[in-house]
Amino acid sequence: MKLLTLLLGTLFLAACAQERYVLLPDASGQSGRLLVKPRQSPPLTLDQPNALSTSGFWGIGQRRAEADEVKAIWGGSLAATPQPPKKFMLYFLEGTSELTADSKKELDGVFDEIKKRKVTDVVVIGHTDTVGSQESNDRLAEARAKAMQAELEHLGVGAESIKVSGRGEREPLVKTADEVAEPLNRRVEIQVR
Repeated sequence: MKLLTLLLGTLFLAACAQERYVLLPDASGQSGRLLVKPRQSPPLTLDQPNALSTSGFWGIGQRRAEADEVKAIWGGSLAATPQPPKKFMLYFLEGTSELTADSKKELDGVFDEIKKRKVTDVVVIGHTDTVGSQESNDRLAEARAKAMQAELEHLGVGAESIKVSGRGEREPLVKTADEVAEPLNRRVEIQVR
């Protein structure tokens, strides 16, 4: 009798088992596509934000998921998902590692983003325009990255959380000929992850 009860209970649980998939939108409200291939039904494509697919012994269904439903089902997983990286561009005065006035104001935004995160990893990459030799631009790009590292450390970010590198004139934001002073190429890219 106990074996029969256990067998019937197992069959009931298997019949009630269901698979659920939801296609969440990105920060801009857009979504990609998700192909769901249930075991005993034809494939189904989810291609709208919050599209939900459920499948079980009854077959497969598709509908739009409500926000509270998504939170109830996947809230724990979503809460554990790390924040996406955020990228900042700060610009420099020509030939120096001194930020422009506008970029000095932007530095507060970088620090605010860092403070929002439980675990912070910051990547600082220095760049230059094409004025000067490649060697001098490599040194300047590195100096710019290290100047930002020092500023972030001064604001309270731990040195172990910051990685710096200089790319010189190799990765211009605006392609130019050699020896062109392009303000948008004199920058650091700061990625907060």
